[in-house]
Amino acid sequence: MNKYKANGTGIYVHEKVKIGKNVSIGHCSCIGFGDPEDGEIIIEDNVSIGAFCIIHFGAIIRKSVNIDHNCTIGIEAIIGKNTKILSGKEVTYKAIVGENCIIGGHVPDRTIIEDDVTYMGEIAHTHRDTTKDWDNNEEPSPIIYKGSFVGVNALIIGGRKIGPCAYVGAGEIVRTDVMKGLVLLKGEMKPLAFY
Repeated sequence: MNKYKANGTGIYVHEKVKIGKNVSIGHCSCIGFGDPEDGEIIIEDNVSIGAFCIIHFGAIIRKSVNIDHNCTIGIEAIIGKNTKILSGKEVTYKAIVGENCIIGGHVPDRTIIEDDVTYMGEIAHTHRDTTKDWDNNEEPSPIIYKGSFVGVNALIIGGRKIGPCAYVGAGEIVRTDVMKGLVLLKGEMKPLAFY
């Protein structure tokens, strides 16, 4: 394990965490939460982790990622280089976030967000079969393709596909796919060229 810059006290870093150069970790953060059998944590160079963050075993955080305060990165989650996770957000179990993204909403289990995405919304799994256990239900998760934008408080329900280069306005409820180059605004989908 390489040295890291401690920005405060009460920081826990498990001995099996692989840390690159120029990594800073904030006050009271836990790097190595859960079962070490879930896989090693890899934190590449120039990563900044804020205060009160939790990084689970199996997580991979690529170069120059900025994780703001009070964030959680789940088991086997992957965060691509130059991505920013805004304050208080979670990227959970097996979720993948690409490069150069801004994440301002929770990213649930197995969601895929490709490169160059701004995501400020929320995602809800459909959980249609209420007889199944919540934790063991492997239903489809959304995919947000490269260059797309999801506005503040937009709600994506179920395994929807957004993009590439699609735009979902703030507060929209997404119940169907939003295909390449389309804008969902005020409940209507139109080509981006329309605007």
